[in-house]
Amino acid sequence: MNRDKDLFEFDEEADTPDTLDKSRWTVLSVEDNPLFQQTLVHTLKNMLIQGHNIEVLTATNSEEARYIIEQRLDINIVFLDVVMETDDAGLQLVNVIRHTLNNPIIRIILLTGQPGQAPSRQVMERYDIDDYWIKTELREDNLFNTLNGNLKTWRRMEELRTAREGMENVVAASQAISRRHDALQFSQTVLDEIDRIIGISDGGIMSLELDDLVSNPTRSEIIVATGQFKYLIGQPIDVLNNDLMLRQIQRAIKYRKHQFHGYCSVLFFAHEQPESINYVIVVRSIVPLTEADIHLLKVFGENIFNGFANLALTENLNELAYKHRQTKIHNRNWLYKELSDSTYWDRASQIVLITLSNLSDITVTFGEEFTIELLKVVDKELTALPGVQALALISRDAFAILLDDDNEFTAETFNVFLKNKVDINGRDYNIIAKAVSSRLVSSLNRSPEQLLSQLESHLSRFKLSHSTSFHSVELDKGDLISEQLQLLNAFNRGLNNKEIKAFLQPKVDMQSGKLIGFEALARWFTPMGEMIPPDVFIPIAETSGLIEELDKTILLDCCHALKKLQSVGVTVPISFNVSSHELLLGGFANSILSLIQAEGVAPHQLDIEITETSAMVDYEQVSVVLKQFIDIGMDVSIDDFGTGFSSLSHITELAATTLKIDKSFIEYLGEKDASVHVVEMIIRIASRFGLKVIAEGVETELHRDKLLELGCFNAQGYFYARPMPIEEAIQWALRHQ
Repeated sequence: MNRDKDLFEFDEEADTPDTLDKSRWTVLSVEDNPLFQQTLVHTLKNMLIQGHNIEVLTATNSEEARYIIEQRLDINIVFLDVVMETDDAGLQLVNVIRHTLNNPIIRIILLTGQPGQAPSRQVMERYDIDDYWIKTELREDNLFNTLNGNLKTWRRMEELRTAREGMENVVAASQAISRRHDALQFSQTVLDEIDRIIGISDGGIMSLELDDLVSNPTRSEIIVATGQFKYLIGQPIDVLNNDLMLRQIQRAIKYRKHQFHGYCSVLFFAHEQPESINYVIVVRSIVPLTEADIHLLKVFGENIFNGFANLALTENLNELAYKHRQTKIHNRNWLYKELSDSTYWDRASQIVLITLSNLSDITVTFGEEFTIELLKVVDKELTALPGVQALALISRDAFAILLDDDNEFTAETFNVFLKNKVDINGRDYNIIAKAVSSRLVSSLNRSPEQLLSQLESHLSRFKLSHSTSFHSVELDKGDLISEQLQLLNAFNRGLNNKEIKAFLQPKVDMQSGKLIGFEALARWFTPMGEMIPPDVFIPIAETSGLIEELDKTILLDCCHALKKLQSVGVTVPISFNVSSHELLLGGFANSILSLIQAEGVAPHQLDIEITETSAMVDYEQVSVVLKQFIDIGMDVSIDDFGTGFSSLSHITELAATTLKIDKSFIEYLGEKDASVHVVEMIIRIASRFGLKVIAEGVETELHRDKLLELGCFNAQGYFYARPMPIEEAIQWALRHQ
């Protein structure tokens, strides 16, 4: 008894160590026979299995055993006496281990004192028991073989469990990084998720945009870091006081592939389009990575690579749409976006338009290169002025500046600016320009387009009629409001008098020239025969609340057109446009479905089109409604894709079936490499996410041939047909079935 007492005291000390010793196996013996318990413990402690010793824990009843199992998560095998304090105490403990404690991998071996007490096959299966032995037959050789086999099985099950948990972490991590929309957010999330996957509590480093891969790549700047390396943010990589880490980085760059070496791993990512850019992630772990860790990093690396590709595409699309191609100065589109911010209007900010005089003559005299350099220098000089909040090149020869309300741009300010000589390619040059200024106040109509148009109109008149260089003006609120009100009344009458009708523009398979569908476009002809452009009346419809009635009118025309097409044997879908406002209205999907059911049109005969910008307004709610349409058989197209850009960040979350490449990217196909790269990447992104692609604005044979070469086969545009009345569209369809 004293020996038994000593044994239990020793085991209790080992029950809850501070750290689990993974270099040994852990076996729990649950037995109420002291003599058998003592013999089993002695035999187990002297065994070496698969290179590891055995730590033995003991318990004399099921309650004590349960407590030990709850405390010790590293137990591999339980030897369990069937009969202890009650006849079924052993089986009840098995049930607790498997179901209450939810431990499916611990190996359970039942021990029985008599052959007649051996469990049946049904009991073994029901309770998930792994093995059983009659105590008198459990000699040392049998015991070794039993342990060896069950420990191998436990190891395989543990590896599978770890791998499954690791893959679940990779999936969660991939979802986390897909929601990051800029490089800094993305980079930080990548490091955080790697930490979660493999536990790099010692820290990790990321360096982006390794420009010089040949001469000195380690001068590249660390932009994100975690753990002990946070203090290095903003410094070049070569400040690291770690030769091994620097060598690993250099090897990754040299061989352009991941490097895994003990405590230090380097992930390398390279992209060639739209421009060459390279990324490096350095992972420092407190213990050497296992093969399983490396495998998980490689799998996660594929998602990181795709994330970097999406970021590069987003940034390139953003630059193409929001920056002047040759100077990289923000352009008119970007200024429109800035002017949508109410801050400028609410604080009575100032807007100044500056036009350079005789720029065309300067280009003829000094050349295009000189002109581009001149624009860059003017941009630099204007940016340095006090109070500048935003600056854009809004046309070939004109800049717009937004200033805060604490700094005023006056005639004196402008004169000082004009007197300064600037250096252009080694030549002193005086800038010659004129400017017009106004205040942005909350009472003004806030349309950026109309605001700039008014200012440009003022500037044009002053250039012709005044010799002075600077003028302050007040924007004409009354006339503008009156004009808008007249147009609204006329539009309302036009809707009631059915002056607004759907025109159909064909969508074509460019390989065969065959018709694959139509897009319905609203056209307004007044009783006098005047056509009002859509970009004039559609904003009126949206701001006045008449957009729903307009879209209902066009949808009804679509239904009538579909039935007429079917009557002559033409069965192709017609797409119609909706606004984000309508999609956010309660019951919108049901109202559309009710309308087309009343007209006898099947959902698959209609497609919904929504602009990219509209789709991104409350995209989570918009996606729910769009998915309802997809579920009933409609296609959903994202129109003008590439001009709003935010959809790229959410492309995996937005409900859509088709991307329509905006015509601004088609216009320069075959002329500018940038357009080719953007179109090519949009096609590739669409293919990756299982989306169809159609190109808008195809106007030339060159456009068609280049799109086919890039893998885009469907298009619409003037090269095939202009929008036309329904009867003409039917005749066109008959010729191009």
